[in-house]
Amino acid sequence: MIPLNQTIKIKKASSVDEWGQTIPGQAITYKCRLDQNSELVRDGDGKEVVSKAQILLKGLVKVAYTDTVEFTDEAGNIYAHPPLTISVIRDFTGKPLFTKVVV
Repeated sequence: MIPLNQTIKIKKASSVDEWGQTIPGQAITYKCRLDQNSELVRDGDGKEVVSKAQILLKGLVKVAYTDTVEFTDEAGNIYAHPPLTISVIRDFTGKPLFTKVVV
């Protein structure tokens, strides 16, 4: 099927500071397929934003818009962004094959 050769860390939001910004909590590492590209997408609020990467995670993965997705590219640059869009890719029977996260 699709090779999952990269890894990402999803840091769940643990709390909110006095400014309303989420404070990252525990990080969970997932194997994934990560494709870096700049693309104009609509976020969860319907605004047009430029994405940095598309990530495919095997199965149904619990990801929220308040989480932080962290990954390192081949050049050693570290990126940490909240998800812009989250969607589930299903087969014909409705079984979740992948969770697609755009950051």
